[in-house]
Parts: sequence; C-alpha cells; structure tokens
Amino acid sequence: MKIVLLWFRRLVAAVLLLLGAAWIFAEGLQWLLRWRAEKLLADVQSLQVNHSTSAEVQALLNKWSRWGETQTSCREDTCEYFLTMRHFLPTVLRGNADEEANNWLPMLTDLIGLRSAIAGAGFSAEHGVVTAKGFSLMVHLPVRDWFLRGGAYVPDLAVSSSEVSKFRDYEDKYYVRQSHPSRMARSMKGPYGMLINFKPEESAAEKAALMNFQFSCLTQFFPCRSEREILPEGWQMLEERY
Repeated sequence: MKIVLLWFRRLVAAVLLLLGAAWIFAEGLQWLLRWRAEKLLADVQSLQVNHSTSAEVQALLNKWSRWGETQTSCREDTCEYFLTMRHFLPTVLRGNADEEANNWLPMLTDLIGLRSAIAGAGFSAEHGVVTAKGFSLMVHLPVRDWFLRGGAYVPDLAVSSSEVSKFRDYEDKYYVRQSHPSRMARSMKGPYGMLINFKPEESAAEKAALMNFQFSCLTQFFPCRSEREILPEGWQMLEERY
C-alpha cells in the first residue's frame, strides 16, 4: 500500500511538473510576441508617409520575414505589403462558438493567463513612395466575453491604426468629423474591432498617441476586456463619434 501511494504521489508530481513547464513555455511565447511586436511597431514608425520608398518597406519585410508571414500584392504602380506574426494556442484550448460546445478547457486557459494573439503591419505604396503605414494588434478575449456585445460574436480585441496620405471617399463622407478633419475612427464591423486612420498633417503629439499601443494586454495575467486598454486615444475618438 505504501509503495502504491508513493508511486501515486510521484505521478501527481510529474503531471504537475509537466503542466507547469507547459504553462511557462506558453507564457514565454506570449512575452516573445510582445517583445517582437514592440520592435515591429518601432520599425513601422521609422518610415514616413509620402517620403519613404517601397524599397525601404521591402527591407523591413525581409528583416521580419523570419518571424512572420509576409504578403505583397501589386497592380500597375500600386503595391500593398503585409506582415503578420501569430501566437496561437492549440485548437482545443481556443474555444468553440457553438452553444453546445464543451469549452471547459479554454475557460480554464483563460483563468491562468494564456491567450492567442496576432500582431501585424501593413503598407501601401504608389509609384514607389509609401502612401500608408499601419500597425494592428489582436488579442483573444475570454470565452465568457464572446457574446457580451448585444449578443454578437466577438472573440477578439482587434485594433488597427494607420497613417494615410488620404482618406477613402466613404471615410470622408461617413466617418471624418469637421472638428477633426485629419483623423477618423470606426468599428471594423458592427461591435467588432476598432480602426483608426489619420493623415500626416495631424499633430506630432496626436500621431504618437494614435500609435501608442499598450502591449501589456499580450502578457498580463488578467485579460484585457476592451479595445480601450490597447489604444486609449483611439477609443476616446470612437466614443466621441458615437
């Protein structure tokens, strides 16, 4: 009996040790994404709309291609460039939106500070000159928060902020306020996400605030619950609009 009890204790200790090591590994990956995302944002900020060249964008993509997925799409004299870095937990830990799904493992994962996330950058260039640069961050919401926005399915906090040489026609018509003609804010779709665009003529202080992403949402133990926690200035703009 004592031998059985001894082996049982050893088994429990081994399982706990493995679970602890798995948690440390996953948490380490979250911190690694945060560190890379902070460096990527700094590189995005180093480029200048209406001045930097597509060659500089390509050099940036080459620098980061080891850590993320890059895409380039060109048509005539216009090109779009994208870089995406992902940290995804295993599917069984990410949750399922089906009402009959058993999400106890994802809910447990939420309680121990683990979450999936994506960081990315995007650029546009015309005739070899950068006309837009942007940065985006997506952080997985706890399963219990997915349907809190009027019953709509919102599984992530998604925030994108871009400096652009000009707004699109529909943006000028529907989202730009006369009191702030050089910046705009809107939801990406319904209650999902937050998208910020601003022009180069915006003040330096305002441009800095609209790119002041809070990366703590990637690593803090208790999850962020609102886009406000990722980009406070952008959230204030969105609230003023509505």
